[in-house]
Amino acid sequence: MSGLPGMRAKKFGCAMLLGLLLTGCAGMSGNPDMPQRSDLFQLSNDAQLAYESGEDAKAEQLYMALLRKTPNDPEIWFRLGNLYARAHRPDAAADAYQRVLSINNTEHRAWYNLGIVRLRQGWAALLQAYGHSAPGDLVNTESERMIGHLERMPGLPSVRKNEAGAKK
Repeated sequence: MSGLPGMRAKKFGCAMLLGLLLTGCAGMSGNPDMPQRSDLFQLSNDAQLAYESGEDAKAEQLYMALLRKTPNDPEIWFRLGNLYARAHRPDAAADAYQRVLSINNTEHRAWYNLGIVRLRQGWAALLQAYGHSAPGDLVNTESERMIGHLERMPGLPSVRKNEAGAKK
């Protein structure tokens, strides 16, 4: 969604490396409850590779495993949100982006992606409202007006209004 895939991978790798470095002392203390740095790094790397190769189910499992070990890592939540958005799971994507923002409310990428997901959800709802309302009805007229405004926005799918949904 936001940025180039290579740049996202580098940012994610840097964020994970920083996180691993910050937890380094805890990992060396011998505490069996703390995940080992090499395990986290390998799991992160595997998740990233699965994500980039389009293996969404595997990537989701790996990201969820990472979150069980580091539940407050905003970068993992962000990647999971991207995965859900790509898989056309907007509610799950929005939830993941909201989780990022609950950890770091200045994360501009999460704000942007959340906005895009919500715009797409609104677009789909307006198309349904238009398609299920009768011509001349206030909802039909207002939905058509809003759809006209949104049609000029980049990033939303092009749909002819007669495909917007079955009329009653």
